[in-house]
Amino acid sequence: MRKEGRLERVWIQELTRPAFEEWLENEPAPVVIIGVGSIEQHGLHLPLGTDSLGVCRFIEEVARRTNSVCVLPCWPGYSPHHMGFKGTITFRAETLLNVLLDTIGSLAAHGVKRFVLINFHGGNTHIVNLAAQLARRRFKVMVAIPRGPSQTELAKRIRYRMQRYFEVHSGPRETALALHYFPELVEMWRLKDWRNTFKVHPKLMEFMDPEREDYELVSQIFMACLEPDTDDFTSSGQYAITDPREADPEEAARHIEERIRFLVDFINLWKSIPLPPAYRCKPQPFSA
Repeated sequence: MRKEGRLERVWIQELTRPAFEEWLENEPAPVVIIGVGSIEQHGLHLPLGTDSLGVCRFIEEVARRTNSVCVLPCWPGYSPHHMGFKGTITFRAETLLNVLLDTIGSLAAHGVKRFVLINFHGGNTHIVNLAAQLARRRFKVMVAIPRGPSQTELAKRIRYRMQRYFEVHSGPRETALALHYFPELVEMWRLKDWRNTFKVHPKLMEFMDPEREDYELVSQIFMACLEPDTDDFTSSGQYAITDPREADPEEAARHIEERIRFLVDFINLWKSIPLPPAYRCKPQPFSA
């Protein structure tokens, strides 16, 4: 800890026990940020750990700006839909859920009352949401999963491309993030002969148009019809009909900064709210 009470390091594994204890004692409303990602195929050019590597960089910066502690409890996530491609590691749903609950429960037993969950892999979403719901009741802690901003011009532009071109996985959007955060791990040369391998029924392709008056309806039909495993509809592992070589790392940097500022504002405002009565009970010993 620095004399003014600011953390010199924010990753829990890099803190000494006294430094962590001093942070708990001196920080008026301690917040732990938990990152969740995956180890899974990311097309031809992105590292298998893209989601976990990205969430690490992201939450570290948020933690530094808010004097929070960050944790990455595991590198893999829930990725059975990618198992058709070599290199993917998936946890079972109950494994990931228990990893998150055990992480929150352990730190709750030490007196932490505020947790932020940041997820960088869509396959984890329902599990992360369930973990937050269960942890609130089981450990009497507040758990937030903040998302935003969604109304900036940049956020709207990126969301439009995700809808129109299904830029979900290893396309230009995710490639831009990787080129911003860890360009040394991206192998763009593997895309020399890139071609679109994303294939669904032509009728479903027509549903990928956010300017349609019935887009709210047809976009949900599109998702209901999407086959369960990645290798069912793409031979390259890429979800996106757009060329990842068009990735714009500068745009990604601006988008990331918007998201970081949103999270920083969220945490700082949250810390100013007194602890609600239901969460004021003393920490209970944690039993795994």
